[in-house]
Amino acid sequence: MPSFFDPGHGLLSSFDEVAVAAAAVVLFALVGAATEYFGDAKGGAVVGTLVGFVVLLVLWAPRVFAGEWHYAVVAGVPVAVFVYLYRGRRE
Repeated sequence: MPSFFDPGHGLLSSFDEVAVAAAAVVLFALVGAATEYFGDAKGGAVVGTLVGFVVLLVLWAPRVFAGEWHYAVVAGVPVAVFVYLYRGRRE
């Protein structure tokens, strides 16, 4: 069994892992910012986007990216929490 710290087996150690996590952070941050700008963000839009992103990733993305769906969850949960805690601060 490979070690977690071996090259290619750690957290965000390959291009496909980084690509999925970066795309998730950018997408969720844009959705969170838009919901806060157009109305009171409660984090639900980001969670809905997370579910949709994971479903589309698993169903339509190439297998190398689809296998890294859990990095979208790892990236999306902190963004959803931040958006929920930030809500209403623009006033």
